[in-house]
Amino acid sequence: MTTTFLLHVAGLFILVAASEMLNGIARTIFLNKRVGVAKAKRISLLPALALCLFICYYYVPFLNIRTDGGLLVLGISLSLFMGMFDIVVARFIIRARWETIRDDFNIRSGNLLGLGMAAMAFCPLLAMKIGRF
Repeated sequence: MTTTFLLHVAGLFILVAASEMLNGIARTIFLNKRVGVAKAKRISLLPALALCLFICYYYVPFLNIRTDGGLLVLGISLSLFMGMFDIVVARFIIRARWETIRDDFNIRSGNLLGLGMAAMAFCPLLAMKIGRF
């Protein structure tokens, strides 16, 4: 791995993080009052994954990752980064309590953030499979 490759991967992570932040802001502004916070979080999962898939579709080919395993490693790394990013933003910018942050990842309580992170791991692979048709 070269420094250039790592910088390109960091660029992908930053693009996805920015799009997810914008998705969260849009959800808060447009959906929370209309359908409630819990339902708005569930609704925004699909646009969040679509944004990630869109970014991966155009960005990942430049990384020249040729194997499915490499794409899965990239996706898992992206998911781990986004999980850490969400925790850092929630705790240190929004000042959420640890219980609230933990609950956001709890699928059993109806929150889909954990499921979204798992699905995000497959975005680079899926984007390249779509691009090969």
